[in-house]
Amino acid sequence: MQFHLNGLQTGDPAIHDANGESADTDRLSKEVDVLIVGSGPAGLTLAAQLSAFPEIKTLIVEQKDGPLKLGQADGIACRTMEMFEAFGFSERVLKEACWISETVFWKPDETNRQNIVRSGRIQDTEDGLSEFPHVVLNQARVHDFYLDVMRHSPSRLRPHYSRRLVDLEIDPDKSAAVTLGAVDYPVKAVLERTDLANEGERETVRARYVVGCDGARSAVRNSLGRSLHGDSV
Repeated sequence: MQFHLNGLQTGDPAIHDANGESADTDRLSKEVDVLIVGSGPAGLTLAAQLSAFPEIKTLIVEQKDGPLKLGQADGIACRTMEMFEAFGFSERVLKEACWISETVFWKPDETNRQNIVRSGRIQDTEDGLSEFPHVVLNQARVHDFYLDVMRHSPSRLRPHYSRRLVDLEIDPDKSAAVTLGAVDYPVKAVLERTDLANEGERETVRARYVVGCDGARSAVRNSLGRSLHGDSV
């Protein structure tokens, strides 16, 4: 529809014109609207969404030294596929993924316990639940698609790797001011470089909001004095 709205334009409509500060630097911004800690599925989903709005200054940091290389959770539910459709890369997932159409159950063969026999077969996803199937694809590949969305967004957002959160402080007075609409930065985050070239170097970022997407052993949660309810494994 963009061609009809603004007239025919050459080029890939999925690659937006840059409209914001360049992200092609390893230096962190000193002040941001949103700081996202962690570049797993939750962090990348939020970052990809915010990358469409260059007026919202967003920074995403990750403790690991680079993008995920091996998947940890490769199953993709059909509802998640609907979300990927909203981000514009569902077709890429469908093209590369293994589609799961049914589930088969097996049990020991009663006539020969050394063998197994099929005991049942059911449809994997009920009819009418979604237009998309349940699929399996390496999680690292899905991360690649998110990074492409961010890379081609108006803000050209990308994660900053090898940054470990070591401290998080919240100024309650400034926090109240943000709630009232004032432009202030009530959260101070201290990050430590973990790459060999800059190991031990510390950077300070002030943010209006910090989102902890750093997993079960969340440093953000610990900094807030919160505890995990559930299993961290």
